[in-house]
Amino acid sequence: MRGAIVFLVVFIATLLASLQYSSLPPGRMLYSLLNVPETTYPVLGFPATLLVCAVFNGVVYGVVAWLAYTFAERSRGVRAHPERVEGKPREILHARKFCIDCGSEISVEARYCPKCGKAQQA
Repeated sequence: MRGAIVFLVVFIATLLASLQYSSLPPGRMLYSLLNVPETTYPVLGFPATLLVCAVFNGVVYGVVAWLAYTFAERSRGVRAHPERVEGKPREILHARKFCIDCGSEISVEARYCPKCGKAQQA
């Protein structure tokens, strides 16, 4: 959810900046790749070509910001939640459980013993 907010904030900021500074890359370059003739027809008070280039810039910079934010959050995620590893609480990872029938050590989450096959209590 926060990644989407980052995208929207950067998109709007870049869109507004591109409307003021029309030479901001890569909007003009992407527009020229479409082979669409430029027009000065006004849309919302701005020339259509300028508005399309500004939207291109907003999308490109928004996606880059969203990716940067996502990778930063993921790299920080393990350190931010050291009490959880791979989505499981640390105490479950280090807890020990033994089969009620044969006594061999089994996973805390095991419903059946992998050695003897006996069903375990919940």
